[in-house]
Amino acid sequence: MKKIKLPSTTVLILASLGAFWLAGRINPGFNPVGIMILLLIPVFLVNFLYPQNEMEELFEYPEPSPDEEAKDEEEPQQEAASGELVDDIEEA
Repeated sequence: MKKIKLPSTTVLILASLGAFWLAGRINPGFNPVGIMILLLIPVFLVNFLYPQNEMEELFEYPEPSPDEEAKDEEEPQQEAASGELVDDIEEA
């Protein structure tokens, strides 16, 4: 998985100040943009202080052992015929 470079706190503060400045000059609709940018700062700080590698663990599958590969090849699954119970196939 490709690493994403997050913006620094200084860039986030300057961007939010720029959004507030635009809200005063052009359109008050930039106020929520500035607030949303400021609210990203705690999210990035927590991510920096407490890194979690859960996504990497989800996408890295362990290699199966040779015993498991041989076991899967030896036991083909039987298909249930019409009207036949699945438990009967497993017992046979």
